[in-house]
Amino acid sequence: MTQTRARRLRSLTGASLAVVAGLSLAAPALAQETPEAAPQAQTAGEVANGTLPNGEIIVTAQFRSQRLQDTPLAITAVDAAAIQNRSLGTVVDVAAAAPNVNIRPGGSAFGPAAQVYIRGIGQYDSSFAFEPGVGMYVDDVFHGTLLGSIFDLLDLDRVEILRGPQGTLAGKNSIGGAVKLYSAKPTGSGHGYVEAGYGAFNRIELKGSADFALVPDSLFVRVSGVSKTRDGYLTRLDYGCLNPSSGVPAATTGADCKLGTEGGQNMQAGRVALRWLASDKLEVNLVGMATEDHSEIGASKLLSLTTTASMPAGTDPSQFITGAHSYTNYATYLNLPFTDATGSHGATYIPPVSKVSGREVYGTIDYKFGPGLALKLISAYQRYKGSYGSDLDLTPYSTNSANYIYDHEQFTQEARLSGSSLADKLEWTVGGFYYKATSRFGGVTFIAPGTATQNFYVTRDRIPARSVSGFAHAAYKLTDALTLTGGIRYTDDKKTYTYGRLNPYDVSQPAYTVAGAINGVTGKFAATRWDYRANIDYRWSRNVMTYAQFSTGYKGGGVNPRPFAAEQAVAFNPETLTAWEVGAKTDFLDRAVRLNLSLFLNKYKDIVFTNVSPTANSVTNATPVNAGDATMKGVEAELTLRPIAGLSIDASGSWLGFQLTRIGATGATIRGITLDNRAPYAPEWKFGGGVQYAFALGQAGTLTPRFDINYQSSFFSNIDNNPLGKVDGYALANARIMFEDAAHDWQLAISVTNMFNKFYYLNKIRYPIGIVVGQPALPREWKISLRRNF
Repeated sequence: MTQTRARRLRSLTGASLAVVAGLSLAAPALAQETPEAAPQAQTAGEVANGTLPNGEIIVTAQFRSQRLQDTPLAITAVDAAAIQNRSLGTVVDVAAAAPNVNIRPGGSAFGPAAQVYIRGIGQYDSSFAFEPGVGMYVDDVFHGTLLGSIFDLLDLDRVEILRGPQGTLAGKNSIGGAVKLYSAKPTGSGHGYVEAGYGAFNRIELKGSADFALVPDSLFVRVSGVSKTRDGYLTRLDYGCLNPSSGVPAATTGADCKLGTEGGQNMQAGRVALRWLASDKLEVNLVGMATEDHSEIGASKLLSLTTTASMPAGTDPSQFITGAHSYTNYATYLNLPFTDATGSHGATYIPPVSKVSGREVYGTIDYKFGPGLALKLISAYQRYKGSYGSDLDLTPYSTNSANYIYDHEQFTQEARLSGSSLADKLEWTVGGFYYKATSRFGGVTFIAPGTATQNFYVTRDRIPARSVSGFAHAAYKLTDALTLTGGIRYTDDKKTYTYGRLNPYDVSQPAYTVAGAINGVTGKFAATRWDYRANIDYRWSRNVMTYAQFSTGYKGGGVNPRPFAAEQAVAFNPETLTAWEVGAKTDFLDRAVRLNLSLFLNKYKDIVFTNVSPTANSVTNATPVNAGDATMKGVEAELTLRPIAGLSIDASGSWLGFQLTRIGATGATIRGITLDNRAPYAPEWKFGGGVQYAFALGQAGTLTPRFDINYQSSFFSNIDNNPLGKVDGYALANARIMFEDAAHDWQLAISVTNMFNKFYYLNKIRYPIGIVVGQPALPREWKISLRRNF
């Protein structure tokens, strides 16, 4: 760490602790309370009965229902009202509301996947070979892969983002944290809503929900659905058509020389939830979900191209780079005819679409044996499959392209036995978790066909995985103000990766290019792990709670999914984390002011980075290796102000420091790696804030404008910190104004995202054959929506 960064951390740490100390001392005067330590701000009965003050959110991060302010963890919780007010559409959008959280949609090479990072720890590659570094959950059901993880925020009760390792709580592969979505439960209320919206790029959104009773006071059902369509915002141009004298073959004869678009959306999803209150002791919830997404491939722009493979001699590849801030490229998704030693081969076309077809059924059984003892069973089956095309070089030539097909099937079972004893001073949970999945990845890949370095093949990979764990968690109240919490989890992971590399023209034979040497090879990974958590929290008054925590985390290893030669078909080991954290949760002026702070220090070991250095039999390489160790530290703050009725102000900020402390033998072979490099997908600074005010219009209703602004500093997409992979920092502004009638039946809203039409990149990817592409974000969008509640 540089001296400047060290000074920044000391200043931030000192300022943060000074704020907490000052507010703690001022608490009695501000709230007009005695300085004596007080019990929890709300009783368990108030939590269970939902009689909390307006704006409070109940979370279940510690296996039981607690107020957000009573949970000694760094959590950002966003409820249904905030999701609507902030115009949040998918889980990617939620990152703006949380410090040290970076969520990106995967680029065209990684398909319909979310790249999720918390405190600089996560995973960007969507391959089934990798484990997510941040656990993704819907209604406590674990989703084991990044593919298919851009969840729509459909009919949710809340989103919880848990920062820091959750090895003993959220469990599997939550080394960086966890993102948990909780859908609204059926209540038999007879209420619901329908909403329709129209916006830029012919955006059409339809969604709705209905909740009703099948059997009064016993059996309820809730049905919800969404449909989203939008035209693409990046135009694919035909270079040969636009430049007829260039010698580049034209792909179309259209007058406008347009081949199509990228970034368009066409998604539909639905959920049916059934809730049965069989007795005072037994509750059963059953949910069925279906998703059909036939969207266009993610938008991509060519930023750098050094290879001229498959291009005529003398071709300048830079001519295929379009204007810096233009939403265009020259991708054709067409592989031109070529000839090699086996003969002549015709042209092939790869559809520029990204498909996901998902089905999921899960259920929970909650049974109360009696006072202080309850059992929860969570069972789930998931199956999703899809495909996505990729023209990696974004030129009219066939330098590198692929059409991928994937299929994932998983079953999970979790059991939790919870109880309280010792006059309710001790609350505990013990349980187990089982995960079994079979993933298949296939398709066809073309790399410089018809050249001396050609490599093309049909992929048929099979990746079975199994994970079993047991855990225990307990919290003991030494006094009404002081609580000790501990947890432990044991995990046993296994994964196998069998490669299929077949001849595209005779799939009964291995590929006749260099990839054929990998056909039939199997790689294996297996490991066991103990994780621990120890936490102490103290409530100084109704207004101030502080905590200190030690915890560990674990992210499973795997096997290289993209070997280009046999020596690259190797396994990599798990990553591990040891973390220390202190924090404060504070409320003042009758909850008109809320400030939550956290400071953390992480020791990160055996970090996996991708090595693109040539190996013995291939100049192309993308092998994940355990590169070394690092120290990570940071500060996070979240502030909410409600100074007067109707006015709400929220803000958050974070700083993240990263320092490589060791580069191992395999890490040292990575080109450009040094101890001074920054971690991938880890912006150093992040700030956000929003303000809204509800103007009362008498009997007409309420008019509520809202304005949000968010800033994120730059980050790199690779550990070598090559400038071509640097994603520049940016600030974005969004606005929304909503009218609601006095009866709360009708809502009319107009929203604008990226208000000042900022051109920026979501991510940049450098491929090992000399290609760099970036994914530009959507330009300014507007939407008008009408909602009817019933």
